[in-house]
Amino acid sequence: MSAIDRRPYEFTMPPYHRILKRIGPVGQAALFSILFSEASLAKPIIFNQPFTANPGDIVSIEGSGFGASPQLYFKPSRQASAAVLTPVQGANAIVQFRVPKTASFDQYEIWVSDGVTQSAHVFINAPRAMQFDTPEIAPGGSFRIFGRNLYVNGVAPKITFVDTQTGGSLGATFNTNGNYDAYRLAVIAPSGVVAGRTYQVIVSNGYGTATADQTILARASGVDHYGLGVPWALDFIYQNGPTYQAGVKGTNENDHHVYDVTTDPALTVHAKGDGVTDATAAIQQAIDLANSHGGGVVYLPAGTYRLASPNNGYLALRSGVVLQGHSNADTKITFGPTSPQGSSYKYTGIVWATDSQLSGIADLSLQNVDTKSQYVTNALPYGDNGGRIFLQRVNWNLGAGRSIFLLGNKIVIENSTFTQASNSQNLQPNGNSGLGPLYISPVSNLLFKNNTISWFSGQVLINDLTNGVIEGNHFTRNADQIMATAQQASWPYINKAIAVGDVIQRGEGRQLSINFGKNIVIHSNTFDTSGYPLKYNWNDGETILSEGGGPYRRGDTGLATAATALTISGNSSCSACSWNYYPNSIVSIVTGAGAGQIRNIVSRSNNTFTIDQPWDVVPSPGDHFAIDVPSFQNTLIRYNTMTGNPRGILLYEGSFLNVSVIGNSLIDNGGIWVRPDQRSIAIASGTIYKFDRVRNIEIIGNTLTNTKGLYGSYINVDHALIAPTSFWGTSTDGVEIRNNNLTARPGTPQYAIDEAYWNYTSYQNGNASYTDNGVNPIAGTILQGNGCTNCSTNYSASTGALNTIIWNAATMNSVGVSSMILNDFKIWSTAPHASTGTITGRD
Repeated sequence: MSAIDRRPYEFTMPPYHRILKRIGPVGQAALFSILFSEASLAKPIIFNQPFTANPGDIVSIEGSGFGASPQLYFKPSRQASAAVLTPVQGANAIVQFRVPKTASFDQYEIWVSDGVTQSAHVFINAPRAMQFDTPEIAPGGSFRIFGRNLYVNGVAPKITFVDTQTGGSLGATFNTNGNYDAYRLAVIAPSGVVAGRTYQVIVSNGYGTATADQTILARASGVDHYGLGVPWALDFIYQNGPTYQAGVKGTNENDHHVYDVTTDPALTVHAKGDGVTDATAAIQQAIDLANSHGGGVVYLPAGTYRLASPNNGYLALRSGVVLQGHSNADTKITFGPTSPQGSSYKYTGIVWATDSQLSGIADLSLQNVDTKSQYVTNALPYGDNGGRIFLQRVNWNLGAGRSIFLLGNKIVIENSTFTQASNSQNLQPNGNSGLGPLYISPVSNLLFKNNTISWFSGQVLINDLTNGVIEGNHFTRNADQIMATAQQASWPYINKAIAVGDVIQRGEGRQLSINFGKNIVIHSNTFDTSGYPLKYNWNDGETILSEGGGPYRRGDTGLATAATALTISGNSSCSACSWNYYPNSIVSIVTGAGAGQIRNIVSRSNNTFTIDQPWDVVPSPGDHFAIDVPSFQNTLIRYNTMTGNPRGILLYEGSFLNVSVIGNSLIDNGGIWVRPDQRSIAIASGTIYKFDRVRNIEIIGNTLTNTKGLYGSYINVDHALIAPTSFWGTSTDGVEIRNNNLTARPGTPQYAIDEAYWNYTSYQNGNASYTDNGVNPIAGTILQGNGCTNCSTNYSASTGALNTIIWNAATMNSVGVSSMILNDFKIWSTAPHASTGTITGRD
């Protein structure tokens, strides 16, 4: 059994596999139902534990059947026997303990006893390889693995490739010349991988071993002509074949792959590159010819190439073709109208034709010359692209035009500059306007690296992202401010009403927004602002935002009516509505003995959902459950620098699983906010209720500093109860907030959150009274080793927070600033108590 397998031992043993094979799917479901029901009655079961713990760390374990006084067994891998640890506190569904300060760093094996029976064993500090930066690899090629506990305690990891077809194994090389740590490894693939074969990747960190969540495909070696750093870049044709001779009668045109648009003899019209003469026909003809020959390069020598702007015109890129200039400093394409056009006017600069793939733009500049915010789209895919699309060393001035729209599998955008002027695109009836520079969705295997992006309104928006690395970029949002008129006086506001004559933003905006993403790295980017301070009149201004519970793809809730080991049936919160369900939804049990279990849904039949692996505790009739699509899952947000934005990093009103927010610097840039909620949503057939799920959030080693008094600094975890009037279940567990430093500035206007560390629930149901049902939506939050300078209140907790531990809190105040360590409050007059089981202490 692997180190991260959380199923009970007996279901991984060979005798059971033989039995299951004989009895078939129907018998398996019945057997699992019996066995798992018995297991839930017979012994404790652990549902969740942290990935990582160091000596001295306080740890929360969530599960079921722990009993009133659980015992905790703790065994480092290099220790012969287990120690019985006295929990810091424990209950039937949660136990918290401290890793002994005298223990060595190791892989820790733990299990829980209720005094009679014991749970299956689980492991902390085992490696977890969540994603690769490329889905394929060539022999001897470099790639990266991202995850948890990959390089720990100075021990060199071991990486092994296992051929899924033959079972043969090859050793990969740990690349000590690359960047590596607990969250990432640089690896050189074995030279013996066979093209076309799929490999499992096994990682050992010297303490434990695990198989990566994904497999990787081997491919043949080749030349990365455009320097993309991904194996599919080896597939481009970038030179003429041996049987082509330019201008020679009877030459083999099928070997003709490189076209100079100014001179190529195969073209019936040539581009002049004088910035005036229309070059559209010449460039398009070259693209079409290269595509018909299997691919190639359309080359633009130094010069300026004008694309005329007929209504609904465009330059269409096709499969296998790269549009390449001499350099982005001396080769430019211009497009867009030079004079005002009628209201029906529409123009797109660049399109990728339907199903086009293996195409890109390199080493040139593009400019939309329109400055009047007319309907000019900079780039657009037509239909569903196959992918393998790139932009490399491109300078793109979007003018006042609409976004660059991209989608597909395997997208690379590197070493490029994107600039967008203030625009009134997407004008709303209330005067709000503006679109951001980039919209990429849906997308998988995205590499967005070393780019510079500058704009005014809107955002860089990426939705439905699977496997993405966003690294080393510089995002700058410019202040776009206008004088308020009577129309803007009705706009939403945070601190005060807008008056005619106030200087305000033209519209809402933020920096980077990613919704419904899995396996994402946001690493070592710079996010800043320019111009005057952003005059925030909207409930926005986020630096990094994930808001999957936003205006679409909301989840749903239900009451269980029946369940088997692999199914759950229930009634929707809206009896007249269809389930608000999507193919990549999860289901969470949030009350009852099985509360804390999360599974992927693989199918639905009427009111019955089938899950991907058996329940540890089969839900009982009446148990509450929720379904949702995670907005972030397996996400690393690390080492980013942020300045000048009203808000920092927000995981907002959605479900979030396995997110690490590590070592970021926020200077005059708001705070870090994790906020699931429960609310009613009106749809055509009735009202549904959605409920978000949050698990395993690390907020560690971040620095938040408020020097100017513009935007407060805070780290906030809260569950918003918007509807109905009582908590539906447990929404949040496994949150660890450690070793952060927060510097406040007294007198800063509140922008939604006071400066402090928060672990609370917010009741937002108007004047309806809160109804207590004994449910705590936030369980087991650890706040350890954090500093709060000049905070009037260091920590806040409330009704609905269970077993919060505040340990080794550091307070360093300026002269005249006094602090209260903990404000523990009731969320409503009808709440019977504040938080439950909150502990403060220090060594």
